[in-house]
Amino acid sequence: MKYIVKSLYVVFLFLGVSTMLFSKQFLPANNSFIQYYGRWDMTDSLHPKHSWPGVYLVAEFSGTSIGIRMTDSINYYNVYIDGKFSKVLHGIKSGEADYALADSLANTRHTLLFSKRNIMFDAVFSLSGLLIDEGAELFPPPAKPARKIEFIGDSFTVAESNEATVQELPWEGRFPVTNIDKGFAPVIARHYGAQYQTTCRSGAGMVCDWQGKIDATLPILFNRALMESREPIWDFKQWIPNLAVICLGLNDYSGLKAKDGTVPEAKSAVFRKGYHDFITTLRSVYPHVTILAVAAYPDWIQKNVKQIVDEELQNGKKDIYYTHFDDFPDGKVAYGHPTVESHKKIADQIIKAMDQLKIFSEKN
Repeated sequence: MKYIVKSLYVVFLFLGVSTMLFSKQFLPANNSFIQYYGRWDMTDSLHPKHSWPGVYLVAEFSGTSIGIRMTDSINYYNVYIDGKFSKVLHGIKSGEADYALADSLANTRHTLLFSKRNIMFDAVFSLSGLLIDEGAELFPPPAKPARKIEFIGDSFTVAESNEATVQELPWEGRFPVTNIDKGFAPVIARHYGAQYQTTCRSGAGMVCDWQGKIDATLPILFNRALMESREPIWDFKQWIPNLAVICLGLNDYSGLKAKDGTVPEAKSAVFRKGYHDFITTLRSVYPHVTILAVAAYPDWIQKNVKQIVDEELQNGKKDIYYTHFDDFPDGKVAYGHPTVESHKKIADQIIKAMDQLKIFSEKN
């Protein structure tokens, strides 16, 4: 008898959970009212894929709750409701799974912003759709911001480990303490009311990675919809930024060094040529783009990037600008990466330079 009662209890519990799950209304990922930002592979519009850091989406919905259906058991995401941070979501289920993003909301209209916090190598993730209350609906979202900024960089642009509190972390331990939304790139974009794309990869450089390897530089990865997949090729025509911010050189500096800790002039010349070639690529895929070359604090990077920009100007190119940011020795964690506070200082320095250079005028 006890077995029967227990079995009935399990059945009723299952039915209750099932009713709760199935009372939600599923909206597939190709719903036209879901706004996608960053590099998403939309080849399968019902399961758009992503692997670059910093991708995000926006949706406006009615009702008291919202959830998401996705395939991702690795990454961490920021959930914002009505413009305010709500929580961090970590996918822990294998395969396609449902996750609650917010509940117990006032039964009115709300805005969701869902953004990927961290970077992950050698993996692709997908979104299936959103879950809202039965009888609720999505609304046409507001127009996307007119200003568009693409940030092209390395682990500094990724904001790797910026929320860490220790100097050493295993790779997997960096995922939960990386929050690109508090990195200098999104901070700058929000300051100018711009939408943004973060085309960046930890360890990568302009002509080599931090170990001197040349097979995963940003120029090589730049035409990919998915960071480490050769196919599909990214369609540059679908999103053309007003401003491309390049912040590369830290890993080149590491990878090009000789045993005495200096970079030979021959290798510096290789870096400069690679940088010039990439600038040419940017102009070819983004007609009329403005380019801001940002140099991190090492003297070698600042000297060479400044020389590159000067050479472009001397060749009659008026679409490129130079700036740099300082070192903040007391504001580093996890193998020399900037803290959240340091990212804010970096952003402030770049914003000040952009204003002085008048990169964004009233017309753009």
